[in-house]
Amino acid sequence: MKNVLIVLLAAALLLMPACSAAPEADRDVDLDALAEELLDGDLFGEELDLADEGIAQKLYGIDGADVFRLYVGSGATASELALLRFEAEEDAQAALLLAQERVAAQKESFASYLPGEVEKLEEAIVERYGHHVVVCVSEGDADEILSKYFRAGD
Repeated sequence: MKNVLIVLLAAALLLMPACSAAPEADRDVDLDALAEELLDGDLFGEELDLADEGIAQKLYGIDGADVFRLYVGSGATASELALLRFEAEEDAQAALLLAQERVAAQKESFASYLPGEVEKLEEAIVERYGHHVVVCVSEGDADEILSKYFRAGD
């Protein structure tokens, strides 16, 4: 009986770090480094510039992000990159819904005057990774770069 108790306690101690490591690791993602790698990856077809945070909040309707980086192009394409980090995962989930609405609105807008851009929007990455939300509307495949920063299942 004593040996069983020791084995159970040892197993519990080994599992405890696994339960708490993901949120901290998630919060340590360097969004500026991620943005640089994505922007240097020739994925967007044009140079994107960092938008003012107030413009970013207005376009997305998202408040309360700890970090909000929005990179936009000339408007002649749908190319866009938004990287957000939140204190709570619940806030990130709410922001994900607003990001999905932004991409849907962009599809409607581009359909009438640049229908060739709609395919990019249909293939856009709009994902939540723990405390982070990523929107990547590009011509290339950003999945490989994103997977270096976010673990699957986050």
